[in-house]
Amino acid sequence: MSLCLISTSRSVPSSLFRRSFLSFNLRLLSSNQYNNDIIQAEKQQLKLNPTTSKQSPRFRRYHYYLFSIATGALIGTIYALRHVRKHEGNLPEYVTNVELLERKAIETRPVPPPVTKHITFDALPRKNFPFNITLYQYVTCPFCCKVRAYLNYNRIPYDVVEVNSVTHTETKWSLYNKVPIVVIENEQIQLNDSSMIISAIESYLRQPTKNFKNIINLYEAIVQKDQKGNISFNYPNRYFIFEPAVLDQLETTNEEQQSIINKQSKSFFAKLFSRSTAQSNNDSKTVQSENTDRKKSYEENEFERQWREWVDNKFVHVISPNIYCTVRQSISTFRWFSKAGDWEEIFPWYQRWIIVYLGAIVMRGVAIHLKKKYNLNDNVRISLYECGDEWVNTIGDKDFH
Repeated sequence: MSLCLISTSRSVPSSLFRRSFLSFNLRLLSSNQYNNDIIQAEKQQLKLNPTTSKQSPRFRRYHYYLFSIATGALIGTIYALRHVRKHEGNLPEYVTNVELLERKAIETRPVPPPVTKHITFDALPRKNFPFNITLYQYVTCPFCCKVRAYLNYNRIPYDVVEVNSVTHTETKWSLYNKVPIVVIENEQIQLNDSSMIISAIESYLRQPTKNFKNIINLYEAIVQKDQKGNISFNYPNRYFIFEPAVLDQLETTNEEQQSIINKQSKSFFAKLFSRSTAQSNNDSKTVQSENTDRKKSYEENEFERQWREWVDNKFVHVISPNIYCTVRQSISTFRWFSKAGDWEEIFPWYQRWIIVYLGAIVMRGVAIHLKKKYNLNDNVRISLYECGDEWVNTIGDKDFH
């Protein structure tokens, strides 16, 4: 390269121009030499540190992965926040001042209530229950039937308010929008949920208290309100029978204590001197059945609670599919309900017509839904018989009351 430049400079005619041309070429050669020195130094450095060329792609991949993870986390966070804000209104709102709301609601209840029937008994109650009860019900509701059966068994008098299943006019005052509802008239206390109603009354019968509110305080409700303002009640301990605090318990009088002693002595002598006649056996069974003061064991209470849950969670769901098998059968069933519930005397003809025909169509749809939801047999009678067999086989020869 230098020889070529020197030969070229010799061909230049002017000495001054030749001198400037040579100086330019020398600077060019020196710069090229400098660049070559830099390149050689870099190559030498690469030879001394061979890992540098290998790490640079790894570093690039590392930065790429880190950027990808950060981007994904950012996108996921934005999506989650938008999703939460979108459904924030659908999250349940827990109501804390339930007692105050229920007290205000029951103050708006029509008094006296529109009672449609008074239920009384010739015999005395099995145990003293000194409160007046009003039962708001549908005559067709299995949960209402359960409460009626319990009250009838214990011979507790009560008043019935038949609720229009379409308009719910009779229970519009209540925050609880289902039936049955029981009102303890003496203390203006509202009881909701069939299982909770039975448990509360049974707790009082086993251990009376100074007032019924001491019993209700043992059954705290979890109340939720959705976006539409609908309120739902849940009683987690509705299947439990509680013994109230000692200070809340009602002290038994001398007459009641003497009555308990007499019942126990009659039961003892009936067993000791058992007679062979049929009448004596019947008397002994009557004394034993009336003597309900014995406290149940933990195993008995657990067994009772288990089958109460079974009734609500399994057995009740096979009833509707068996009585609303077709639309025609549903209409026929509601016509029978109209006669059994004395709807002709309670509701006007147009309300009765709506309840019968609209209710029949709605309950037919409910029956189809229950059959699919609980995977019942195509022949729903078989599912009903299976539940009956399960109950009978479990109870066996045990006493049931």
